[in-house]
Amino acid sequence: MIRQRESGVPGERPVGTARAVVSIAPDGLESFARDLRALRAKAGLDYPEMAEASHYTMKTLVSAAGGLRLPTLPVAVAYVRACGGNVAEWEERWQKLATKITTDAAKKRGGDGEGRQALPEPADTPAIPEPPTQPAVPDPAPGPGEVYVITSAKPRQPGW
Repeated sequence: MIRQRESGVPGERPVGTARAVVSIAPDGLESFARDLRALRAKAGLDYPEMAEASHYTMKTLVSAAGGLRLPTLPVAVAYVRACGGNVAEWEERWQKLATKITTDAAKKRGGDGEGRQALPEPADTPAIPEPPTQPAVPDPAPGPGEVYVITSAKPRQPGW
């Protein structure tokens, strides 16, 4: 648990009771990412070295340890393997976290969480937004030799 100090002066004891600011869940995505970062620090590797060892880009590896999304299992395994970690333990931890995230997401959607095995969107694949739908334009049948060009330019002013 992280506690907020009442005073910014070093050595000075806070007056009154300190209140909890953040509670870190041991099984959450944040702790998974934090532990990946700790594993990398313990191994003494920087991201260029890890990218070479894991065959993933630095961006993918940074995203995996960022904690915003659960990385895919292959990325997590490559990260752990590059750092010399226990791959079997991390695979099991990843599976439990993926199940928890999927169940929590199903509950938020109002489902019971059973029967659905959709995993969260992995960190190494960018979210691709749907293209905007454009209104249907009737397709007039042009006569011989006629060409229609649709532009977004302003109509011409008289006298140009």
